[in-house]
Amino acid sequence: MQKVRIPISVDPVKSAGKQLSYLGQVPGNTLTRLQELLVAPCADVDVELNFAEDAQRIKHVAGRAEVKVTVACERCGDPMDLALASNFVYAPVTKRQTATDMPSDYEPIELDELGEIHLHRLVEDELILAMPVVVKHDERECRVDSNAMQWGEIDDTPSEKDNPFAVLQELKRK
Repeated sequence: MQKVRIPISVDPVKSAGKQLSYLGQVPGNTLTRLQELLVAPCADVDVELNFAEDAQRIKHVAGRAEVKVTVACERCGDPMDLALASNFVYAPVTKRQTATDMPSDYEPIELDELGEIHLHRLVEDELILAMPVVVKHDERECRVDSNAMQWGEIDDTPSEKDNPFAVLQELKRK
């Protein structure tokens, strides 16, 4: 396989019939939704894609995407490097291959009006899903000690605020 720029969109059925493979990059500046989650511009994403047909004649694309990004630690707010990697397998939904009868090994993907899938968007979706829910340094590396954090105290004394239903109670008595 030759290292190339990954095409923006392809016909997965024809590509699987030809057993095409791509080893290349997706430009990081085109992944706008991923860029919104980062504190520094995203580098180009290394991507490997293999289109094939399995023993059940299900056409699919298997791939891997990886990139190093800079995000903000949610504990201390400092920038930190994070390696994102994702392995995925998609099968296009066609008249012959419906989403309901597809094996669970494959994630169904809808084709656009031209019968193609948008590879850059697919890679971006996978990298967003690979992001941790809460991004933070390892406790030893973070400048904020989690044991020294104060969360405040809950006041257990009952408050003597006016009951908003007290007026209704008085009207009921009348």
